Amino acid sequence: MLSQMQPRAIPFDSLNLYAVLTECGVLIGGRLQEIRQPTPLTVVLHLYAQRQEYRLLLSADPQFARLHLISRKLPNAPTPPPFCQSLRKHIEGALLRRITQVGFDRIVQLEFETPEGIFRLIAELMGKHSNLFLVHPSGVIQSALKWVSPRQSQLRPIRSGELYRLPPTRVEGLRNPLLMSEAEWRDLWAQLQLEAEHDWSAHLEGLSRFTAQELALIAQQEGLAGLLEWARCVREARWDARVVREPSSGRLLGAYPLPCRQFPPDWQHPRSSVNLAWEHAFAERIEWAEADALHNTLLPALNRALQARERVVEELRRALAESQHADRYRLFGELILAFGHGLPSGAQVLHAPDYTHPDAPLVEIPLDPEKSLAENAQRYFEKARRAREGQSGLRVRLQRFEAEIEAIRDAIQQLEAAGNRLEPLRTLLETARHHGWLREPPAEQRATRADKDPFEGHKVQVHLSPDGYQVLVGENAQANDFLLTRIARPDDWWLHVRTGVGAHVIIRTEGHPERVPHRTLEFAARLAAQHSADRHASVVEVDYTLRKYVRKPRNAPPGFALYTHEKTIAVRLEGKRR
Repeated sequence: MLSQMQPRAIPFDSLNLYAVLTECGVLIGGRLQEIRQPTPLTVVLHLYAQRQEYRLLLSADPQFARLHLISRKLPNAPTPPPFCQSLRKHIEGALLRRITQVGFDRIVQLEFETPEGIFRLIAELMGKHSNLFLVHPSGVIQSALKWVSPRQSQLRPIRSGELYRLPPTRVEGLRNPLLMSEAEWRDLWAQLQLEAEHDWSAHLEGLSRFTAQELALIAQQEGLAGLLEWARCVREARWDARVVREPSSGRLLGAYPLPCRQFPPDWQHPRSSVNLAWEHAFAERIEWAEADALHNTLLPALNRALQARERVVEELRRALAESQHADRYRLFGELILAFGHGLPSGAQVLHAPDYTHPDAPLVEIPLDPEKSLAENAQRYFEKARRAREGQSGLRVRLQRFEAEIEAIRDAIQQLEAAGNRLEPLRTLLETARHHGWLREPPAEQRATRADKDPFEGHKVQVHLSPDGYQVLVGENAQANDFLLTRIARPDDWWLHVRTGVGAHVIIRTEGHPERVPHRTLEFAARLAAQHSADRHASVVEVDYTLRKYVRKPRNAPPGFALYTHEKTIAVRLEGKRR
């Protein structure tokens, strides 16, 4: 036995398209006054007919392909795309003479009378294959919203100047339900009684699964009389339009031109026309889709940003704890100088009395066997100096990252509370972008990623140092040039291998280069060494200086620079010791 289906979206199928077109008869004889293309896949025709202005929307969006009248005025693109320009050139000002649906398929032809002859604007509303065509009076394709090369489709390439042919989707031998007489409906009813599946779509042209299921429910619940009444309503365009909303989620599932047996009556809400019903349905469904996309973009991005900053805070706390040992490091250096004489070369540890303690207990001091005693002592003095100098900077950065973690957690809570409300979701998106919490732009803006890319398409790696500083690495000469001349600020640290070819590396200092811990400089220097021609050496010398001391000579090739006031870090690359 058939029963009511689980809630699912209602497709804009052939029946819905036919119902929409029956209400568009008022446009016949109207003049096409204006053509807009508000989005890459949507065209709006402004027609003046019977002393009134109408707006007809045609969309080849793979998820929301549709054609219907709209009540609100959509914005115009700043620069009309090529398809819009072609429409304006050939049919703007023309009279609409005819609107036809091809069989009972999702294909519509609008015929416009021009001095050159009849141009056809054809809408194929077929999911991912949806497209719009302007066909010349000679029958050749004047322009198309989507061009398709033979490599993309051997079955049906779409190229300018070729004859327009209908897509190869129609199945021969199926009946058009719009043209069937009552006798033919009776014959089909009798035939289906002998079949186990009762598959209406196997006998009727262009029937969607949704409408086939609707017919099956009518046949089950009301028998032949119900089917004949349904056919009369369709043939005579006696519509009873409604939108369907699922109460528990609040989601609008779509619209339908007649009472729908697949949903309870209290889910169905009347509208004055099929066009208005679908305008409401698509507007809300598109908002839901955008809200879902924003959720799917923001939640994982915020979680990634949170985890990354929690790792930085952990490192900062570890570094801050280590910085408390400044006095101990100084003591180690002094003890090495005081008691290290006579220690054999290559020793890895020194035991010396701690003269700062009343009992002078022996302390164990780790040594680098490849360094001299003086170098080991200097290493500890340097660690003591860095520990003392780094404490204030570490505390400032720790506070900033802890505050950022709280901000991200708050954003996640706001995201959960936003539901499908676009305004707070868009605000959260802009907030996440502003703070750098997004790894990449959301799905709906990838087409314009170059416009949003802070590096304008240049190949630049972005790293986060253990102390939370942003480190930028150019991957080629052009990217190096861009970092040096467009991105780096005067007080940012600039790094490059001392000799040879390599990447420009920038440490963003936020105007306080003196606060950058030596560990971050070492981190950036290692990146510079790894992205240089010397990356296979055991030790690579890397120079660093402030950006304000780096200049590019006039007419120099990309990536070439001269610098002064540099200091040098020797980077030992792992696995490269001799």
